[in-house]
Amino acid sequence: MAKCCDPSAPRVYNIKLDTGTVGILGLDLIMAEVSLMELLSEEKAKNELLQRAAAGNYIPGSAREKYAEALYREYIHKLKEKDGPGCQFIKG
Repeated sequence: MAKCCDPSAPRVYNIKLDTGTVGILGLDLIMAEVSLMELLSEEKAKNELLQRAAAGNYIPGSAREKYAEALYREYIHKLKEKDGPGCQFIKG
């Protein structure tokens, strides 16, 4: 298991919910994986982002919809930063 100072360890990224800011472990990897999938509808992308984020982060059941919206908003923002899907999420 990677240690906190290990450069290969997943990083924590902050996303904004309407109730504040939360940290998501491995968000860059989650977004890279989703961006490499076949083109997804908004709903499918939200579900995929949420499912992958929930695998390594605690997401309260009552806040799942808010997390899905915030994850998707961040995902679209990152996609618009670069020309092609996926390239902005993958380092190296």
